[in-house]
Amino acid sequence: MMEDDLLAAFASSLFAYLLGSLPFAYLVARATGVNIFEIGTGNPGASNVFRKVGRVHGALVFILDALKGVAAVPVAMALGCPDELLPVACPFAIIGHWWPIFLRFRGGAGLATGLGVIIPTLGLWGLIPAVLALVALPIFRDGPRAAAIAFIAAVAISLGTGPNWISIGATISVVVLLLLRLFLVEFPRDRRGERPEPHLRD
Repeated sequence: MMEDDLLAAFASSLFAYLLGSLPFAYLVARATGVNIFEIGTGNPGASNVFRKVGRVHGALVFILDALKGVAAVPVAMALGCPDELLPVACPFAIIGHWWPIFLRFRGGAGLATGLGVIIPTLGLWGLIPAVLALVALPIFRDGPRAAAIAFIAAVAISLGTGPNWISIGATISVVVLLLLRLFLVEFPRDRRGERPEPHLRD
């Protein structure tokens, strides 16, 4: 692999991280006069905004968080990241959502952002999980469930529409990252009965 390819992949990873760091949950809630870290679970994610700020605001955050992942793919391609490294570089958007530099590294679970990374690799088929997520969100009032339904659809499409190795690689990378977060962070935190993070004070 060429040195230029590795540099492009590194630059793509950095931009993906910065995209993921955009704190839409905090900004949308703050626009209504609410500090998302001081309500509900204290988690800066779509579900907390949906439940404690409003359905429209929560749906907006879900869409914006997903778009962070979506944008990571064309940005990486524009930077010259080789196709085989897209599944490595683009999921850094999830890491940015977990530990956003703009919120002192206090972020959310990253499910919507992870879904966003997968969607553009599916081409027009990516509209199916996107629509499913938007339909499921107001029904369940829960970002993780909506994202889970869309993930299942995305995996099925990845495997059923031919050997789209970029899509399959991106799906595997995203799922592995989210499972690591689930087992290493979320489950231990639930057992300890902790809030997600210390409050972010004004």
